[in-house]
Amino acid sequence: MKQLLLAMKELGYNPKKQFLGYIIGLLFIIGTGVGLYLYKGLSFLLAIPGLLFIFYTYFYFSRYTSQLKNLYNERMDEFIRLFTFLGIYINDGFNVFRALESIKPFASKNFLPLLDRLLQEIEMDKTVAPFIHFSSAFIDISVKEVMISVYQMVDEGQGGPYIAQFQHIFGKLSDEKHALAKQKRIDGLGKMSILPLVGSGITMFMITLSLFEVMGDVMNVL
Repeated sequence: MKQLLLAMKELGYNPKKQFLGYIIGLLFIIGTGVGLYLYKGLSFLLAIPGLLFIFYTYFYFSRYTSQLKNLYNERMDEFIRLFTFLGIYINDGFNVFRALESIKPFASKNFLPLLDRLLQEIEMDKTVAPFIHFSSAFIDISVKEVMISVYQMVDEGQGGPYIAQFQHIFGKLSDEKHALAKQKRIDGLGKMSILPLVGSGITMFMITLSLFEVMGDVMNVL
């Protein structure tokens, strides 16, 4: 439950409203089940709202995990894109603070607050803490290594060794993420092959329910 609440907060949802929406949906399913039973008088039809309840609960709450995963992936992709520009600016002679300010126009509205917070904290705190705090917004620990290398360019100067260290660490991270993205696309295409089987299963389930209903009507007539 704690992880679910944290996920809602990270995604910008109001937990009270989300649980209220779940309860409303649950009441609708219960009402559907009661209506079917009163209308048809067949107890096996209660399996329909029962299955709906299971799927509804699973998909309602699992979507937060899915959305949070997508958020982290999108944030990571933008980090790689923006810090590629950062490396270019630093190679052109910009200091780290000015380079960070220069990549702000390329940031999305969701990523921009992270950069603004980083720049504000750098002005108030000259230690590595602002860079570590920035990296905490990502689940990949490699971002922390990249940000430490950026801090070293602030603290120690912008000589060749520090730029080379940043480029090495960041380049390795970028290559890994591109390889993972490529593999993810391949895996996604493979998963699409099971869709026809899922469709067939749903069709068979509906046919089975129809047969049970017909049998129930026949038994009522007899």
